[in-house]
Amino acid sequence: MIGADGDREIVDWRKTTEDGQTVYEIEYSEPVPEPTGRSKTLFGASSGGTVPSGEQYFHLPDSERIPATEAAFDAEGTTLRVRHERSLVARLRRYLPW
Repeated sequence: MIGADGDREIVDWRKTTEDGQTVYEIEYSEPVPEPTGRSKTLFGASSGGTVPSGEQYFHLPDSERIPATEAAFDAEGTTLRVRHERSLVARLRRYLPW
């Protein structure tokens, strides 16, 4: 989940659209690193098995879910920008009749 943890709280956030892509700007109370993916301790064998990449999501402050494979991040200081970039396969599915 993208949100508060033991050290950081969300101070403010907003949702915008840039070049047809949804962008979330989330400001935290402390500096934030760029997310590197799912925690192995939460989604590895110790949790009862792995979660296929197609079923992994990031949950955003407004309860929207973005597939982990379609999320891009930029972190600068206390601000994290999350972009929803649809995968090539998802874009092709819109135009193919199957």
